[in-house]
Amino acid sequence: MKSIELAHNIKLSEISLGAGGLGWADDEHCFSIMDLYVELGGTTFDSARIYANGNCDVSLGKWLKSRNIRDKVTIVTKGSHPNPSSMFVSRLSRDEIEGDLDLSLKAMGTEYSDLHILHRDDVKKPVEEIMDSLDALVRAGKTKAVGVSNWAASRIIQANKYAESAGKTPIVCSQAHFGLALTTTPTTGDLTHVILNEPDVSWYKESQIALMAFSPQANGWFVARAEGREPKGGPRAKYDFLPENHRRLERLIKLSHETGCSLSSITTAYVRDSGLNASPLCGYSSTEQLKDSFGALKFKLTKEQVKFLETGE
Repeated sequence: MKSIELAHNIKLSEISLGAGGLGWADDEHCFSIMDLYVELGGTTFDSARIYANGNCDVSLGKWLKSRNIRDKVTIVTKGSHPNPSSMFVSRLSRDEIEGDLDLSLKAMGTEYSDLHILHRDDVKKPVEEIMDSLDALVRAGKTKAVGVSNWAASRIIQANKYAESAGKTPIVCSQAHFGLALTTTPTTGDLTHVILNEPDVSWYKESQIALMAFSPQANGWFVARAEGREPKGGPRAKYDFLPENHRRLERLIKLSHETGCSLSSITTAYVRDSGLNASPLCGYSSTEQLKDSFGALKFKLTKEQVKFLETGE
């Protein structure tokens, strides 16, 4: 499996495992998915304090200890998510940033994170203050590198300009919503949710900053519609309303028939092959879903195929 180089010998897998949903399942089920992911060549595990009320960190920590595999994988922690009941009240003070990472490290039973990511931004807060807090985590040895999730490209640019001028640790990775299916921020029900628009995508392509793209498979929307099933509430609300998504579904099915590749493997490959320096951040509820998605490792979409999926041309 190919990888994306970050800093300090940190690598993101070609496909990253989003462990958010695993915190709600029993250990046997969680471990079977994580075991298969590693068996197929994956090394990058994404967790967050907010996931499953912290149980995602706990489950991942149990697995790491039982497999004695900490030094062979890349652990991505996320913290500073606002309280869900007050999403516009940020948690980005130095104490809150460090406190969330400390809780994750304790839950996982590890002394450090490979990459610590801030789950949300607060544009009213100066980037200098935030970057100083992140730099302090690296200097304390609590994380090797830092990144952000749901940040606008303009804020990342501003933050890294400060980091460069002040000799601080830069942002080396971003997480944002990107995939073949289109949606809008209001439709997600979370106005702090960042979906890459055309200017964003252009910047990511030019800068080649590492991107962990979440929702690459549209939360199962494509597969459900292709199979004639009604999508679950969340995916239906996010994706069903746009006619373009239904046209993209038709083109996706056509390409699947022509290539013999599954829908999930193609949507995963689309993120990887769109010209961004991207690792699709995929979550799975079964080993069968994981195997299907990992079919993307067997092929590469051409520029013509990517354009066909996007435009039909």
